[in-house]
Amino acid sequence: MKPVVVWEEALVLDLPPLPEEVFADLLAFGGLGEEARRAMRLDAERLLEGAAAFVARVYDHLSRHPGTARALGWEGRVPEEELYLRRAFFSAWLARTFGVDTSPEFAREVYRAGLWHGGLGPKAALIPPEYVGLAFAEVGRYVAERVGDVGPWLVYLAAQVEVMRKGFDAALALKEGRARVSFQALGLAYPALPKPVALQAGSVGEALGKVFAAHPALRDLALEALPAEEEVGLWLSPKTLYSLRPRWAVLRNGRDVRYLEGLATPLGEGDLLTLLPPGR
Repeated sequence: MKPVVVWEEALVLDLPPLPEEVFADLLAFGGLGEEARRAMRLDAERLLEGAAAFVARVYDHLSRHPGTARALGWEGRVPEEELYLRRAFFSAWLARTFGVDTSPEFAREVYRAGLWHGGLGPKAALIPPEYVGLAFAEVGRYVAERVGDVGPWLVYLAAQVEVMRKGFDAALALKEGRARVSFQALGLAYPALPKPVALQAGSVGEALGKVFAAHPALRDLALEALPAEEEVGLWLSPKTLYSLRPRWAVLRNGRDVRYLEGLATPLGEGDLLTLLPPGR
């Protein structure tokens, strides 16, 4: 996520692909085209028959396993309301999965689940990625016991695991860096980031890269795609950079970074970064 300066006073970032781009690329790599997805949807009724019992069994196991119970704060007693909410979320995800949802919105939901497992959820609980991987394996086993051709389902689930892992990594990246700083979004950007983000970074470019990676909706509002090229071996390959939209500004402690050192502006302990859209 290194910053790339293209012209004077421009704030242009080299960001990882969006969750929906990763998801689509992985599904294409796995050969999961529309014909395969149509065939998979014929399994949905069979898979949904035992889904409620499967969800109950999964959360009973999570509440009893010492590692996951500790991570979720469920040692000694499982809060009934929280258990209900988690089971409802898992059930909704399972229904969309059995319906073979490949939409951009679903990709972002899976990515958000990775962010939450990385400690950005309401309880700030960090769920070890190996537990998440094994939970997906349990879903894979459930599917394998009920369908004839499990191959496409394993591709589909593996693509989701990778999207979720990228969300998990983006959450962890916020906690690694030289200085502890805060980032807030105001005005038009406020709905996409209603609470300030605490993160660690050594420069404005590093901080922006981490924030926009962890919050795709903020990227939608504040950035616009900028076609570019990069060298891949002997060839030039197209890629996408992201430029701050016209009249948007990034402030460090109230000063526009374009009048400091741009993306290379160093950050110190306790600095405040503000994303400031035009208008009120």
